[in-house]
Amino acid sequence: VATTPSPLPKIKETAKDICKLLGVAQAIRTIDCIYISHFQRRYIVGSCVRVTDGMPDKNMFRRFRVKTITEQNDYAALQEIVSRRYRDNALPDLILIDGGKGQLSAIKELFPSAHIASLAKREEQLFHANHPNGITLNIKNSADRLLIALRDYTHHFAISYHRLRRRKNLHSN
Repeated sequence: VATTPSPLPKIKETAKDICKLLGVAQAIRTIDCIYISHFQRRYIVGSCVRVTDGMPDKNMFRRFRVKTITEQNDYAALQEIVSRRYRDNALPDLILIDGGKGQLSAIKELFPSAHIASLAKREEQLFHANHPNGITLNIKNSADRLLIALRDYTHHFAISYHRLRRRKNLHSN
């Protein structure tokens, strides 16, 4: 049973904390989070949720139906979605991907100069160029809490689209 995720923290200082966490000097105002969802390797979809200054920017939310792969391959699905998302759009200050080192590597190939991080659910491990072995996030820290909440929010957005696609397919048969 899916529950509605808790709202994203609305903390202005969080941008500075995220810069410190990642060890980057560039201000981080916009973050896009990407999430892949599938059911038994079928109905592969993804979502992208953007926050600007810690607030959801719903005009920039996107849902994707993965078109180029038929077998489950999270790396290829991520590459397709990220390529499509930024084909004609400027990159955000940070791209946050659900996953671990492999997912980070797959996307870093596409945009080597972008700030990209991945967040693995299992132990809330964040991977980034400055943290190649990962660091464990602390829910008590506002920046960490924002990244975890953003990932969870994006998960919810992807799952709802995934369920919609499955439902439509069931009714069309």
